[in-house]
Amino acid sequence: MILLKTKNYKKDIASLPKKAQSLCSTQEKLLTKDIFNSKLHTKKLKGFPEDHVYSFRITQSYRGIFRLSGDSVILFAIGHRKDIYQSL
Repeated sequence: MILLKTKNYKKDIASLPKKAQSLCSTQEKLLTKDIFNSKLHTKKLKGFPEDHVYSFRITQSYRGIFRLSGDSVILFAIGHRKDIYQSL
């Protein structure tokens, strides 16, 4: 899998606590190998016209959102679990 990050995703990573940033890097590596790795807790999101939008766990409090496009994983949102789904 090819991992692509949007500008907003990169900007949002910088605003995370340092520990979450470090764990994010680890989770992204797992994501490139297997998007359904049990450590990621990947979940399919409802309410999108295309059914290729998923969330993955970074920490207990932070989630990342990605879209599948062919053999690419496009990371486009990251944030606190209470806020991330409302911002979509």
